[in-house]
Amino acid sequence: MLANLGFRFVATAGTAAALKAVGVPVERVVERLGGDGLNAIELMTAGEITLVINTPRGRGARADGAYIRTAAAQHGIPLLTTVAAAQAAALGLSEARNQRLFVRSLQDIHRTVR
Repeated sequence: MLANLGFRFVATAGTAAALKAVGVPVERVVERLGGDGLNAIELMTAGEITLVINTPRGRGARADGAYIRTAAAQHGIPLLTTVAAAQAAALGLSEARNQRLFVRSLQDIHRTVR
């Protein structure tokens, strides 16, 4: 869904392989933290990341994930930590592009429910 909305993906090698296996294009593969090449935190610092989806599995990934989540918060980058949250965000972004948005107060919403 996010790819269809025009998002481009950056991931470590393992995540990139998993994404590609289900047909999600990955524009750039980055090193895990502590590697020799460019990593996700460096891209966040450079302003090249606009959304972080971080759902680490395994001991090393969890350690890297803590640094990635901290960097996202420090740079004011939206952070999603579950697949369900990523799906909900993608759905919301899709709806926002296809429908006019408006603001209603909670009082107005509850007034119409009664």
